[in-house]
Amino acid sequence: MVHPRYGSQTPTFEVTGKYAYSDGRYAVDLFRGYGATFFPCQEHELELFLARDENGDFATLTICISKPRQNGKSYGARWYAVLAAVIEGKKVLFSAHHGRTVRKMFKAIREIVEGNPDIAKELKPKGQGVYKAAGSEGIYFANGGMIEFQTRTSSGARGETYDIIIVDEAQELTQGQVEAMKPTTLASDSGDPQMIYLGTPPGPECSGTVFKQMHDKVHAGGEGIWWLEWSEDEPQDLSDHDAALDAAYRSNPALGYGIRERVMVDAIQTATDAAGFNREYLNWWSKSVANAAISATEWALCATEKPPEGGIVSYGVKFTLDGKWASLAACIRPESGKPHIEVVQVRSTARGITSLANWLAERKGDTAQITIDGKAKAELLEKKLRSAKCPKRQVVVCQTKEVTGACSMLEDMVSEGSVTHFDQPGLNESVKTSPKRLVGNAGGWAFDGDQSAAIESCALALYGAMTTKRNPQKKERML
Repeated sequence: MVHPRYGSQTPTFEVTGKYAYSDGRYAVDLFRGYGATFFPCQEHELELFLARDENGDFATLTICISKPRQNGKSYGARWYAVLAAVIEGKKVLFSAHHGRTVRKMFKAIREIVEGNPDIAKELKPKGQGVYKAAGSEGIYFANGGMIEFQTRTSSGARGETYDIIIVDEAQELTQGQVEAMKPTTLASDSGDPQMIYLGTPPGPECSGTVFKQMHDKVHAGGEGIWWLEWSEDEPQDLSDHDAALDAAYRSNPALGYGIRERVMVDAIQTATDAAGFNREYLNWWSKSVANAAISATEWALCATEKPPEGGIVSYGVKFTLDGKWASLAACIRPESGKPHIEVVQVRSTARGITSLANWLAERKGDTAQITIDGKAKAELLEKKLRSAKCPKRQVVVCQTKEVTGACSMLEDMVSEGSVTHFDQPGLNESVKTSPKRLVGNAGGWAFDGDQSAAIESCALALYGAMTTKRNPQKKERML
């Protein structure tokens, strides 16, 4: 008999404080009678939402929960909102970035209230209990408790007063939106306000900064935040399907419950963007950097959909420090106009680099230069390319001066707007998260950070294209 497998109900990272007691068990038992079905991790969340100190006040005023998508981040919170409003008479605000999320939550909580006569009888009378107007949805109880629903803006919620604010899609939360919402709890009737943040790691197109800053603060040992997180510390190599599935079971508490294993296996096997999969399915938090080497604004201005149609082609290969990943980039340098860079592929080296060497060797007749960096595998790749009879001057393994020269050249050309690139999400993320790392004593620098390989491979490809004297259209004697 094969025993079913379930996602971990224990957070991979948890920071909480002491509390005297909690009504969490009471809430779970109560709402099971109304049809609620909780995962063990959601029972734990309710315990923390309702944790109290010796004076009966909330044991914490700020709780954050981070899980991958479709793992029931808001399920416990919706029932908690009902309990707070119906039993304790509290004023609750449910806030989300997208209007459809707000409408979905309004529908879910409304069904809880109207579908259970014991709860529905607590509504305000004469049709005043449920307000359905789009953009102003709310549920109001005779005891003064209420649950209002709002799509976030930088001015929304000003002038209102709430006891509890549930911030869904917290990864999208901006500082301006916090400044509009949080002061609404200062004069709460209970004098004991609470904010609950529910979110995932922000993606490369996300404008929110607050949730990431909170994540970084608590992981650095900062106080004042209770944090529950199901995630992977390091990105998974998706070519190892079994290891990736094990990681999914660690970071997805709903796996085996609401998420079927075969669906996750399919997602692993068909993923084309490793960083995106790790972020969306495994809740992986990439390292963000405030002092990126290249300005994100200047980088965005260099994006194009129309690269040059012809010119000298060079490739850059950057191996990560541990040699487990290789980023391959290309640069086209036309006879006139701006050179163009792009990432061709980011691949695992778990099964060797022969396929990478073969790919490059197949194009040796049309390639001006292949510029390689990364001590772990650079010399091995060079040896394979030599064995494939690539011209001697075509393959360049970088020394320090070439690496620093390539990085500085790219920075200067982006600043001047004299280079173009495709709008590739993974490459954009690499730019945003890669600061400068000083090299030597002469002021040289290279890119740093966990995701710097992509942008550095582009720098190498550009450097090769701009400095090589080889012209692949001219025949060379093989050395």
